[in-house]
Amino acid sequence: MKRTYSSIIMTAMLSTLLTSIAEAELRTWTDSRGNTIEAELLENMNGQVTLKKADGNETHISISNLSADDQKYVLVNSPPKIEISVSEMTDRKNQGFSFENENDSSADTDYQVQTTSSSYKVTLKKSGTIPYREPINAELYVFGYIKQDDAFVLLNKTVKKFTFNEGDTKDKFVFTSDPVTTKNLQGNRSKGTAYHGNMVVLVDHKGRVFNTKGSRARMQEFTALIRKMKSGQVVSKAELASAQNEAM
Repeated sequence: MKRTYSSIIMTAMLSTLLTSIAEAELRTWTDSRGNTIEAELLENMNGQVTLKKADGNETHISISNLSADDQKYVLVNSPPKIEISVSEMTDRKNQGFSFENENDSSADTDYQVQTTSSSYKVTLKKSGTIPYREPINAELYVFGYIKQDDAFVLLNKTVKKFTFNEGDTKDKFVFTSDPVTTKNLQGNRSKGTAYHGNMVVLVDHKGRVFNTKGSRARMQEFTALIRKMKSGQVVSKAELASAQNEAM
């Protein structure tokens, strides 16, 4: 009985191992010089692919340096090129007054409070004629700058899952964020929260980031950190600098 039980366990373990190997999609890659490597396609972004070998190590290679067959494989197994555009719809209102020092209003200058409510419309347009039926996650992050803390806050995170199907969503997908509200003291540049910027991240069905677009330069450098944040979370400039150093 023990031998039979052990055989069952070994068979189950072997089956699991073989399944894991199959899911990894290891294949032979060949570059323009004829060099080969056994690896799976991990990421295709900005004209470069990231390949993951069986031992877990990763290597990067330009798509143009791959063989013709491998270039075709990347094209067929990668999400399409998608143009990302973000438009802002804003409504501003001046509501009442606030004293600079709330504990002693008689000694301070009063400032008018401006409330800004904004929504962000994201339009994703697919280029090319090759069909792509796998689901895609579109993530929109909207950031504010807290003046008195010299820090950034995630005002809103919107995630939409979609596919490019026939009909209205064949080549385009559009979604809008919930309203984002910020308040500022007019005439006082040291207090309040101001809109800072937004970033869109596209993720394929395997959880791989394949496209990003930020409204500010260098936003994409902090993609990994931003994707871990929750709405309302604050990050200091020092934390951003530390995250950048870790990525280098």
